[in-house]
This record gives sequence, C-alpha cells and structure tokens, in this order.
Amino acid sequence: MKDFLDYIKQKVVIKKAIYFMLSMGMAYYEVPQKEDFLKATGYKDIINPALDEIQQSMELHDIAREDFAKYLWDIEPYLAYLLVETKIPTDLVILSLLDKELDIYDIFTIPLEALPEAADPKYGIVLLDDKSSANHQGVFFGNNFYYYNPLYRARRDAKTPPYLIHLLTEQMKNKNSVSLRLDQTISLAKEHYKPFMREFSEVYQGREINLDEIQFPLHPGNSEFFCVYNPETMKKIQFRISHRKDSEHWIEVEELWDIQGNEEQELFRTRYLHSIFNPQTNTFVHVDGSFNFYNNDNYKIRVKQQINAHANLHIKQWLVEGEISVIDWGQMILHFFNDPNLILDAFKGNLIEEVFGENPIE
Repeated sequence: MKDFLDYIKQKVVIKKAIYFMLSMGMAYYEVPQKEDFLKATGYKDIINPALDEIQQSMELHDIAREDFAKYLWDIEPYLAYLLVETKIPTDLVILSLLDKELDIYDIFTIPLEALPEAADPKYGIVLLDDKSSANHQGVFFGNNFYYYNPLYRARRDAKTPPYLIHLLTEQMKNKNSVSLRLDQTISLAKEHYKPFMREFSEVYQGREINLDEIQFPLHPGNSEFFCVYNPETMKKIQFRISHRKDSEHWIEVEELWDIQGNEEQELFRTRYLHSIFNPQTNTFVHVDGSFNFYNNDNYKIRVKQQINAHANLHIKQWLVEGEISVIDWGQMILHFFNDPNLILDAFKGNLIEEVFGENPIE
C-alpha cells in the first residue's frame, strides 16, 4: 500500500490538488467538509482531475476500498472509519490522507505555481489596485479570488487576514503601491468562492509592542553587518546596512537557522527582507519580503558568512513602494519574521557585530 501511495504522490495533478486544499485551510481529516465544497462549481473543476487519477491508479494497482480501510486502521483510524461506516468516496479519503503535507519547494520548481498575466515578469508579484481586498483566506483581485499560499501563514481558525497582509494592504490608504504574489493554481472565479470559517472562540495571544524608539547604528562606512542571536534556539537574524547613492541606506535582514543536528537536511528555507531608507525624508521608499531556498551545500556556506547571494531560489512574496514610515517598516519586519523577541532586541539597538575570519562580504 505504501508503494501505491508513493506512486500517486508523485503525480503533478495530485500535488496541485493537495496544494489547493492546503491553501484553503482545511485539515486533512475534515473530509465531510471537503466533500461538500467539492460539489460546488469551481472547486470540483480543480479537484476532480486528481480524484480521477486516484481512481485510475487504484484500478491499475488492484486496490479495493476494503483493503485500504484495513491499511488505515493502524495509521489513521478516523479515515478508516469513514471508509467503513460512510459513503464518502474512497478517492477523496485517499486524497485527504495525502493532504497532510506538501513540499513547499515543489510549488516553485515543478512548478505547481501558475502566475497571473498581471504578474511582474521578473519578480512574479502582482500590483494590487483599489478594487482589491483581502480576507482571512485570500485576496480578491480582478475577476478571481486567490487563496494565500502556505508561505503567508494564514491561521486555520482566522476570521481576519494575516496581520502582515493587513499591514500591507493598509499601505494603499497612504497612496503607497502594494504588490503580492498570487497564484492561479490556488484561485477560482470570484462568483464561485465559498468562504470557510471555523466557529472557534479566538483568544488574542499577542502583546502590545511599542516601536517608537527603533535604533540602528548607521555609521558613515560603506557597510555594517550585525545580528541578534537566541542562544537557546541557536537562531540568528542578520542585518546588513549599506550606504548607497543619494544618501540612501539599504537595510537587508535574513533569518538563519542553526544547522547543527540538521547537517543532512536537503533543503533550508529562510525569510529575507530588503528595504531602502531615505534619511532626508526619514521614510522608507521600498520594502519587500522574500523567501530564500538553499540546498545543503549552499546553506553550509551561507551560515558561515554575512548576507550574500548563495540562495538556490529567491521567491519574492510582497512589495511596498512609496513613503513608508519607520514605525510601519518596523511592524512589517516584526510580523514577517514572526520572532518578536529577537526583532525587538534589534530595534532596541542590542545588535552585535559579526566577524568572520574568511570570505568576508563587502
């Protein structure tokens, strides 16, 4: 049975369906809810090709419903129960079992992603207009609704947009331009979109954070490199402050995870933020957030050096341009990196200079 599952997991049509369902925010065990959704126009057009592929593969491998139920009793008894006691189709239960996880790298390398025609050809992001809006599951743009891809970290129990998305779209009220990465693979026509919301009681677990005193050691040299470091998790966040033409400061930020204990891991993913500060107006004119993907060899090089260009893949996720206040810039960093303790250390000026003995980066 494992060979059968490994076989169908490699099918692109299956991966696309898993990608869509994960982006919808449904858990793998919410099979009855999926069955209801997948009867609706738009949704069934996206998922049915994967269900057809599973049916054909079951016939090819001579897999019966009863056989699969026996297999599931030991690993997923609830899904086995659905096969034995309900009429939910076998193909949907199998697809739901596969819906537990997805290799994020596949989205951009197979690729599963299909960028809209409006996407910037170089960066893959779409400039939002004044008719665009965001909710807890995704973004309305043009004639479509686009679910957030997993990199946006939308909570499954959310009733409002991820706070980072809220911060970004609020910038449009300041007449700043905002661009987001949207994907047609996880979209459908506006009129076919069915909101899905859990009725859990929400408890606010955040904290009020004062960013009025953001500090950075801006010196007249060409570049400065600093970091903040958590000795418990071994995680660090690096900063590179560069002085460019017309007195502009480039401030780059990237998180780094410790490689100890993960020396054999094939792929590493980090968040990276690039921003341009204009000291004459005391505002940022450009802030963008991206994800860097490193293979094992390149990450081993990266963790020994300053911020550099060793990533195998660089995926831009969002961009704001215009006049962005220092406070708003700080909020974007805070909610993009989602590590308030380390970021607040940086904003309070508790940065330490990093010194590398070899291969210094200018």
